[in-house]
Amino acid sequence: MKKIFLFVPALFLLACGGEEDTVTEDEVVDVVEDVIPEEIIPEPELVVSTLSSDEDIQAFLEAKSWESLEADENGMHIIIDNPGEGDARPVVTDEVTIFYQGYLLDGFKFDGSKDNIPLVYPLNGFIQGWQLGIPSFGKGGKGKLIIPPALAYGDADMGDIPPNSTLLFEVELIDWQSAY
Repeated sequence: MKKIFLFVPALFLLACGGEEDTVTEDEVVDVVEDVIPEEIIPEPELVVSTLSSDEDIQAFLEAKSWESLEADENGMHIIIDNPGEGDARPVVTDEVTIFYQGYLLDGFKFDGSKDNIPLVYPLNGFIQGWQLGIPSFGKGGKGKLIIPPALAYGDADMGDIPPNSTLLFEVELIDWQSAY
């Protein structure tokens, strides 16, 4: 009886150890295309935000009658509604206290300060567009930052923010303090 218990598992292993049947990806695609008509399987669409070219941004600014300072060769625009107090400005290593609202240029709001509570965070922890734009304001300064993809999230998909999106932030710099 003990010999049977040893023989059965050995027979099972021998039976399972044969050659594998492999199917290539092309064979699977051929079968799927034969079964499902092509019009039911649409080509995937690349989601790219509109209004990302400099011409589109210029048209957007003109439609809003906003005058901007172009702060960067990458096409970032800063609209100063209120420059803030004095000549002092934060530097990238400072911790800033701000209110903000973030939008796509089509008006979709993707983020913002909540419940009238400002955000307190090191400036160097934000996207590059904020690091370049926020120092344009003094204490109490308000304005808008139009940030092209190269200074925001580039071609990364950030959930509600599609790849290659130009972003609009309304910001109010409450204050800042040195992080060191």
